Amino acid sequence: MRKDIVQIRDIELIEKELQTSMAGVLAVNLTNEKLIQLVTPYIYKDKNIFVFFNDENEIATSIHLDSIVSFSVLRFGKIKKPKSMDYEPTYNVFSITVRGAVRKVDDQKLAEELRQGYIQKYKKNDNDNIDFSVLENIIIIDSEEIQALEETGG
Repeated sequence: MRKDIVQIRDIELIEKELQTSMAGVLAVNLTNEKLIQLVTPYIYKDKNIFVFFNDENEIATSIHLDSIVSFSVLRFGKIKKPKSMDYEPTYNVFSITVRGAVRKVDDQKLAEELRQGYIQKYKKNDNDNIDFSVLENIIIIDSEEIQALEETGG
């Protein structure tokens, strides 16, 4: 088994992927010292990740605010074999990890802007009914580090 890992430094490519990906994995510590991973839709804006919860979501009320969390996005790509490779790869993964402090979004103007961005990103057509209760609580991952890698292996 072999793998080649390339660090991606092109911020425009990274941001495009974060803006177009539909879901990511949030890894967070809860107040009861339990670590969870949650697959969730999100909004990427101004180098930060925003995740939405409804008022009744037990996880949202249990997140240890101001702690460092991790948010990852994966995209499986077409398998490419560069001429320099002396083996036949079986997978290609583009991954982005955002680390930073988690906080609650309290600014109502920003919250409304984020809700509208969420609707634009995830709404299929104008006839869809929107359940705004799932967009009540918003957390921000105030990014301190964004790392992107492309891994090819097999």
